[in-house]
Amino acid sequence: MKKRNMAVPVLLAVMLLTACARADAAVTTGEIVVPELSSKDMLVNSLEYLLEEEPEEETGEEQTETEAARDEETQVDQDLETADGNHAPAAVICYGRDMDSDLMREEITSGEVTPDVLLNALAKHNIVPLLDLKALSMEEREEDGRKLLYLDLSGSFREYLLTMSKEAECIIISSIVNTFVSNYDADAMYITVEGETLVTSNAAYTKAISGDMPREIMAELTAAEKETDVDAAEPAEE
Repeated sequence: MKKRNMAVPVLLAVMLLTACARADAAVTTGEIVVPELSSKDMLVNSLEYLLEEEPEEETGEEQTETEAARDEETQVDQDLETADGNHAPAAVICYGRDMDSDLMREEITSGEVTPDVLLNALAKHNIVPLLDLKALSMEEREEDGRKLLYLDLSGSFREYLLTMSKEAECIIISSIVNTFVSNYDADAMYITVEGETLVTSNAAYTKAISGDMPREIMAELTAAEKETDVDAAEPAEE
């Protein structure tokens, strides 16, 4: 009985060891074969996925088209705003720095182009006094087939010119005249001060002034001075 009892546990142990060995073999086979094949398949699928997605990441043309569409929409909005009057019209400011150079031109925006708006813009370039200067009136007239402006300024303008050299005065007059005739599409203009002829230490501006450069106005003043000197030198008739 003891031998039989001992044989049964031994038989059971052998059977368990055999079963475990078979189980290990199955697990080992599964770990080696199945995962390796799955990893390879996953790797191939990943590469194929990346290759398929690569053209979508490098869509430079589509990005350019999108940006162009946005720019076009922005431009359309700006045009509509301008048409609706939300943006102010542009005015041209002419100003000089020296006698030998032509006047510089600058565009400004304003809700309305008026003489005071132009004068304020010129004041930023020291063409006219910054304070106390006003346009008392301005008229547009058609005379002899020409469009003329009559600009009447406050007294501070004459006082300002009296502190300037002849060269500076020519630059100031040229800048004002060119600014106004450009914005009002005129041929020439008269400048008066408080309803009277503009008279400085260098000239009396009795005639209409056209859009000349500072050096050309200087030449006119010099010629006028010579005529005045000749007239003063001539003996008076008895």
